[in-house]
Amino acid sequence: MATKRDPSKSPLPSPASPPVSPPVSPSAASSLSLLQTDEQFRVLVEGIVDYAIFMLDPDGRIISWNTGAERLKGYREDEILGQHFSRFYPQERIEQGIPQKELEIASAKGRFEDEGWRMRKDGSFFWANVTITPVRDVSGHLLGFAKVTRDLTERRLITQRLEASEARLQAFMNNSRSMMFIKDLSGRYLYVNDPFLEAFAVDRFDVIFRSDAEVFPPHVAEQFTKNDAEALAAGRGIEFEEIARYSDGNEHISIVHKFPMFDRLGQVIALGGVVTDITERKQLEQALRDNNEQLRAAIRTEIALRQRQEQLQRIATQDPLTGVTNRAPFHRRAEHAIAAARRSGTLIVLLFIDLDRFKEINDRFGHPAGDEVLREVAKRLSGCLREVDAIARHGGDEFIVLLDAIEKVEQVSQVTTRMQEALAKPMRISGRDVSVTSSIGIAIYPRDGGDVSTLIRMADVAMYRSKELGRNTVQFYTPEMDAPPA
Repeated sequence: MATKRDPSKSPLPSPASPPVSPPVSPSAASSLSLLQTDEQFRVLVEGIVDYAIFMLDPDGRIISWNTGAERLKGYREDEILGQHFSRFYPQERIEQGIPQKELEIASAKGRFEDEGWRMRKDGSFFWANVTITPVRDVSGHLLGFAKVTRDLTERRLITQRLEASEARLQAFMNNSRSMMFIKDLSGRYLYVNDPFLEAFAVDRFDVIFRSDAEVFPPHVAEQFTKNDAEALAAGRGIEFEEIARYSDGNEHISIVHKFPMFDRLGQVIALGGVVTDITERKQLEQALRDNNEQLRAAIRTEIALRQRQEQLQRIATQDPLTGVTNRAPFHRRAEHAIAAARRSGTLIVLLFIDLDRFKEINDRFGHPAGDEVLREVAKRLSGCLREVDAIARHGGDEFIVLLDAIEKVEQVSQVTTRMQEALAKPMRISGRDVSVTSSIGIAIYPRDGGDVSTLIRMADVAMYRSKELGRNTVQFYTPEMDAPPA
């Protein structure tokens, strides 16, 4: 144990220490003397090395010092006795008066406990759990304070690492399949699963906290690192085809899905990876090219491609919500019909249909119900048409209809009547009966226009006149509708 120094002598100077305080008060020294007469207590306190246990006089000056305190804070007993305990606090905490406030709280409440940064003699900091307890005589007079400090720096770091590790692992498991790994942002492995270890015949401790360059040959490590950087830069998951030699001695081709992992604040904290070995598939593809299976594979591929092309064609030509034609193919169909009408002398009719108060349906029942209504409307309108006619969704709750090869205008009224009757029937949408009406505007080729765009515009004008007349009506376009209001 360090030699005790005479409290009457000046303490050793320290650049960061507050001004030297007066000698220890006689009453506190007397109380300490009483405690030190108990040999068992002295031996107990002196033998504790994991806790800094020391006494303060009522003003906060240090009047005892155990081995644990010397070990934790770095001061010998002869250096620290008589010094104010605020020297263990960062300067900004001293300026805020925190040490004195802690003594006041301990004195008022009988105990003070806190965790925070404290400073050693060498200027380094550690995370401390601090307990301050007032010491009083039988009459309640304050003799000083007992202060116990424990270094929790390592535990705090471990807790922080465990929390970060848990977040990374949980995020990764939500995306995991097959061989799996997690790397930190410097490229060091934080986690690998058993299939990964088996594939490369490595021990977990040979991989964890090591980079690709420390685990794999240079050309393989370079490939992995380059793809890692690309996925992190993209900020999203990317699939790569990578080649590496497994424990069986053969090179394997894998599809590796690499993705950045985010914490709760949206910050990237790691890189996750899912590895699927496609070597056998690649070998099969090669074998198929070398025998008759190649043809069957080509047929399957062709069928798949055609199906995909048909799907893309449908996406390109059909409205994804209602299944009716998009505007672009509708325009082409209408232009062909107009060209044929020029030769045959028949009429082409363009209907512009707008659902009345459709917004109220969305507001009352929600957009999913509104989508169901649009699908049912498209189905019912389509059921009123001939094969030579066409329908397209123009946008929102608007539809345009082409009536081809019309000989008499009276035929148009018959079609629109069927449409309004069909729409008037209640629709069962999400367990509710919903009724809709429509306003229809009509333009006729060649009377109202010579091209599709003009006919659509004239029919739109007529539709708005229908709205003005109270909705749920049909209006043929007339030039007077273009006149500005009087």
